[in-house]
Amino acid sequence: MPKSPLRASAIAAASCLALSATLIAAPAQAHRSPEPPVPSTVAEGLAGPLALGLGDRHELFVTQAFLGNLSKIDRRGRVSTVAQMPPGEPTPEGSSNEISGVDVSGGSTFHIETDYLAGFSHIVKTSARGKRSVVSRDFLAHEAKTNADGRVKYGFVGLKGQCASDLAALENQIGQHLVSESRGENFSHAYQLDVTRHATYVADAGANALLKVSPKSGKISTIAVLPPVKVTAGPELMGALNTVLAGMPQLPEGTTAPDCLLGKTFVGEPVPTDVEMGRDGQLYVTTLAGILGESLPLSHVYKVDPRHGKIRTVATGLHGTTGVAVASNGTVFAAEMFGGKVSVIKKGSQKATTLFTADSPGDVEVKGNTVYATTGVFDPEGNGKVVTVEYQQRGRR
Repeated sequence: MPKSPLRASAIAAASCLALSATLIAAPAQAHRSPEPPVPSTVAEGLAGPLALGLGDRHELFVTQAFLGNLSKIDRRGRVSTVAQMPPGEPTPEGSSNEISGVDVSGGSTFHIETDYLAGFSHIVKTSARGKRSVVSRDFLAHEAKTNADGRVKYGFVGLKGQCASDLAALENQIGQHLVSESRGENFSHAYQLDVTRHATYVADAGANALLKVSPKSGKISTIAVLPPVKVTAGPELMGALNTVLAGMPQLPEGTTAPDCLLGKTFVGEPVPTDVEMGRDGQLYVTTLAGILGESLPLSHVYKVDPRHGKIRTVATGLHGTTGVAVASNGTVFAAEMFGGKVSVIKKGSQKATTLFTADSPGDVEVKGNTVYATTGVFDPEGNGKVVTVEYQQRGRR
């Protein structure tokens, strides 16, 4: 599954723990309330808890990315395995096998299984009795056929002359594409899903698209391609690029990006990471914003019309968002993995404020006044957690 280092998100591989600590060490920023709620631990000892789902009988379901499984957490905090994938083969981005995303509907769990070497990616339904069935067509095949963002240009766009030559020379040293201008590549990473009565919606972080799956036929269709992130390269982006270069063994020590890139336009992939339908019938989608979202607060929460694909911005300025939840009154919660916090966006507001800070939160869900989240995705000891806080919502229906 070839992806260049700067264009692949940490979420585009199950081995995101291997990311340089420099990309996640930034302290949580502002918006702290005078007395932030203190989360209570529901379960701990989880290895890379990226996705979270709420069961119909007070159970919780969580993907443990570094173990390649989907786990159930009962009311006593006991953890058991629902689904397991074999280890797979190592690749530059991580294991070739991955379990990602989880949702619960009608007593059954739904998750995504991907094997890049075998060449399949699909949704698996597991009944309460443990019966497994594949309920979607292949996301890899859909991307190969459509390449939804194939016309979008990413990277340092419009470079000419010596600057373009210098960047090309650097990429030749590396032996692969890095950040020069290119169109959206043929790559799928179905990452998170939301199961509704009429369709299942999937955030594909590799295709940069929001997808729809028919519950009857499993047919996949594209609803919308998420907007790219356009910025002028400043010291922060240049620093992030140089950090990546420093970790490449094929480059001489001290190699840095060409200085001419400073001030040039960089277009980053949106990298949608989660989707959930609100009571208003709209789809709420978080984006990681690729390497930009890992190092800078450039992530978004969008609202997408599932019928026409129209996209509206809910909030900007978030830092590496990887999970979203929508309360019954329209309040939106977002897990900012690289911002080290779970944030809240009140209905009608475009500003995200901190609900509570946490080490690398991966996902968030809400039920009534209880907010659930996974934390410690990058914990080096594998001690990720599921935690809860109470949030009193005004106007809750």
